[in-house]
Amino acid sequence: MATARYEVRVNGRLSERAQGAFCTMDVRPVPPQTIMFGELSGQSDLCDLLALCSAMGLEVVSLQRLPG
Repeated sequence: MATARYEVRVNGRLSERAQGAFCTMDVRPVPPQTIMFGELSGQSDLCDLLALCSAMGLEVVSLQRLPG
């Protein structure tokens, strides 16, 4: 299955422990938000990522599929 690269922005800054939950993502604090970049393999991975954000109480500000 082909992968796609995504950018997810959440409000706030993630602790190191919280960042560890997103170990397959590149996590960058950009106050007042945190940006996560990474490749996902299909819609189920995207749903899992969003479910994890929700379970951690993170407010997703934006989600976009990146070109190429």
